[in-house]
Amino acid sequence: TTFDLTKISKTSSSFEFRTWDPEGVIFYGDTNPEDDWFMLGLRDGRPEIQMHNQWARFTVGAGPRLDDGRWHQLVPALDGCLRQGTWLGKQIQTSASTPANLRSCDVESQPGIFFPAGTHAEFSLQDIPQPHAEPWAFSLDLGLELVAGSGHLLALGTPENPSWLSLHLQDQKVVLSPGSGQGLALPLVLGLPLQVTLGVSRVVLSQGLKTEVLALPSLGLGPILNLWAQPQGRLFLGALPGEDSSASFCLNGLWAQGQRLDMDQALNRSQDIWTHSCPRSPGNGTDTSH
Repeated sequence: TTFDLTKISKTSSSFEFRTWDPEGVIFYGDTNPEDDWFMLGLRDGRPEIQMHNQWARFTVGAGPRLDDGRWHQLVPALDGCLRQGTWLGKQIQTSASTPANLRSCDVESQPGIFFPAGTHAEFSLQDIPQPHAEPWAFSLDLGLELVAGSGHLLALGTPENPSWLSLHLQDQKVVLSPGSGQGLALPLVLGLPLQVTLGVSRVVLSQGLKTEVLALPSLGLGPILNLWAQPQGRLFLGALPGEDSSASFCLNGLWAQGQRLDMDQALNRSQDIWTHSCPRSPGNGTDTSH
C-alpha cells in the first residue's frame, strides 16, 4: 500500500490482528529504506517496534504474547488524565473533534475498575485460572466499592446464552440466579469482598459473615461445567447483550481462583470502562466515558 503523506488526515492508525505465528513483520513503511523507516512486528509472540530516522533510532518490545490465534486490538487505551500541559510551546486546547462524552478529569478518583451504566467486559473462560478438579470447585471474588442502579454485575454463559448463572444488582442487594428458577439475595456491604463459590451441587454467595447457599437441581452443575469444555464459555461483567442496565459499580479488584484478572486482557470490553480508576462517589462519572 502506498500513502500520499501530504493527504494523511490522522496521526494514528488502528486495526485488529490475529496469528499463530510467533515471529514476523506486521507492518513496514519507509520514505527512504536506508535513512527513514518504521517496522511493527512480533518477536517471540510479543509486539516489537523498530524506528530509524534522523531524530530517533530504537527497537522496543513490550506487552503480552499475541500469537494465540485470537483477535487483538493493538491500540490499548491508557486510563489517565492530563492537565496544565504545554506541548511544543503551545497550551493544550480541546479539539472540536473531541468526543463530547469524554469524562471530566475534575472528578476525584481512586484506584479501581469502574463500570459506568451500560458498559460490559467479556473474558474467555479458557483464558482465566481453571477450576480445581477434585473436588470440582471454582471461585470468583469481587471487591465492590461503589454500587448504583440495577442490572447485571456478573454472569457465566455463552454469547448465545449469557446468563446460565448470574449476579444481578438491585436495591443495594446482589441477587444470585441460575439460568432458570428462583435465586437468592444478599444485602451488600461495600468494602468487603463478595465471593461466589461453585461446587458440584451448590453455589455459595458470601460477604463477610453473611453466607447464602443456592442448592442446584438434580442435574447439578452439569450444564455450567460444560462451559469450561467449549471455546464459547464466557465470564461476563456488567450489562449483558441487549440489556437496558442502569447499574454502575466500582471494583477494587476482581479475582478468579485467587488470581487477579487484568481488565486490559479482556476478550472485549466497552471503551467507556475506567480500567484503573474509580470516582469517589456513585454520582460522579456514571454517564461519562474515559
